[in-house]
Amino acid sequence: KQWYQRRVAITAGASPVLLTKRQPVVKKVKREESPVKTKQASPVKKAEPQVDPVTKKALAEFKGQLAKHVVNVLGKYNKVDCKVGRIMDNNDFKYIARKLTHGLTEKELQRKGVGELAITDSLKQRVKQYITAYMSKFGPIYHRT
Repeated sequence: KQWYQRRVAITAGASPVLLTKRQPVVKKVKREESPVKTKQASPVKKAEPQVDPVTKKALAEFKGQLAKHVVNVLGKYNKVDCKVGRIMDNNDFKYIARKLTHGLTEKELQRKGVGELAITDSLKQRVKQYITAYMSKFGPIYHRT
């Protein structure tokens, strides 16, 4: 590489100071000389399986009902008098409600098919037990992991 020295004058108070700085010599390339960039073929995206609109709607409805129940159960952990797993921040509450809702929906999808999803009393009881066990592992105050 070719190097040259350049002098820069900086005025400090009344007297100028000369500094030496080494910088590389950059050779300018004309447009005719520049190599032609070719576009690479983008990888073909796999098409996601088509989901029946009725199935999609049923899943969204189930998830909405489950979310309401999860928020209802988590409400007691957001109160001041909570002894175990107290949620101190509203953003943490939203985060954990979303996380539990998505996780529990996936678990139920593995257990049952989309057509069989429904909020029953036994499901509500299992969700409450799961959330209680989950929150108890954090101790007195919940900290996002």
